[in-house]
Amino acid sequence: MKKMILFGAAAIMMAFGASAQMSLVKDLAKKAASGNLNDLATVLEQIEPALTNPESAKDVLTWYTAGKAAFGLYDELYKMKLMGQPVEDDMMSQALSAGYEFYQTALPLDTIVEMDKNGMPKLNKDGSKKVKTKYSKDIIGALTSHMGDIANAGNIFLQASDWENAANAFGNYADIASSPFAIANGVAAPDSTLSQVRFFQGYSQYQIQHFAEAYENFTKARKLGYTDNNIVDFQTSSLANMVQAMLDKEEFEKAYAFIDNALKGDPMNGTLHDIKGFTVELKEGVDAALPFYRKAVEVAPDYANAHFDVGRCLYLQAQKIIDDNPNATNKELIPKIKPIYDEAIPFLKKASELNPDDNKAKNVLDDILYKFEVMGVK
Repeated sequence: MKKMILFGAAAIMMAFGASAQMSLVKDLAKKAASGNLNDLATVLEQIEPALTNPESAKDVLTWYTAGKAAFGLYDELYKMKLMGQPVEDDMMSQALSAGYEFYQTALPLDTIVEMDKNGMPKLNKDGSKKVKTKYSKDIIGALTSHMGDIANAGNIFLQASDWENAANAFGNYADIASSPFAIANGVAAPDSTLSQVRFFQGYSQYQIQHFAEAYENFTKARKLGYTDNNIVDFQTSSLANMVQAMLDKEEFEKAYAFIDNALKGDPMNGTLHDIKGFTVELKEGVDAALPFYRKAVEVAPDYANAHFDVGRCLYLQAQKIIDDNPNATNKELIPKIKPIYDEAIPFLKKASELNPDDNKAKNVLDDILYKFEVMGVK
């Protein structure tokens, strides 16, 4: 849990025992229900020690109180803003984000064992203890009623290029809007909305180079049907950056497994096949990589880089024949290398045609044609 200081004052970190901490929490719980702006800010400041105390941090009341104060503070600031009063937007967004985190922590803790008149736990027929919830209804109501606020905060952060906060807000919204309690209460967002939100969550994470998280959310967005904003390119680029990090550490098997898993879900993605070829080439060489580059061309015939990689690998195969036979005459080399060059030329031409601003395919093609001229090949 990130430290939250809404009014700039440091929290008073007192070495309370668990009982003293819970006593403090109970006192703060009363203030959290007051609706007074200063009281709510005080709760958020003074409750911090209880959030980290090993005992009080296990009690749902601690997190419920913090969440109630945070959402209450947001609501009061929002009312002030509607009335035209000056409000710190950063404080509002901070309170909203904190309220979500506090309540998400509180929900799984909200199970109270029912006791009989003798102070013994009541039991279900299977022998398990009977439990009930005390705060969950209120928590769920607050989370679902603030869904629109959280989504709006994400949009504001996005427009301000505040990528980390945008990603957090979009993620918070999507988690609430697809949760079982949102579904049960009839407020779950449709897939079309969730897919867009997951895209912008991934897009925000991509901007700060959190490629693993970005890839995960682009994948979620595509599974929900999102196809806009070049999502496939963003998703693949995220994967490529992740794979490159693995290759930098020479984690080839890990990279293979990761790419293969991605291909299972997206077998017609030419870029993925091309990335697999690149990975194989680094570990096993040109000959082993060529089939993956060919597959990339097969599934993505308009992907320039795949055409270049096929042509490049064929060129390198021919060059190896030349290098391995330093004393061979042109007459002896031509039958061995000309068929390979002839196969490479169309791929290089296609790559140059598809991406005329990139000269790498043209440079390789020019070298082949120069060799043909020197060797007297027509």
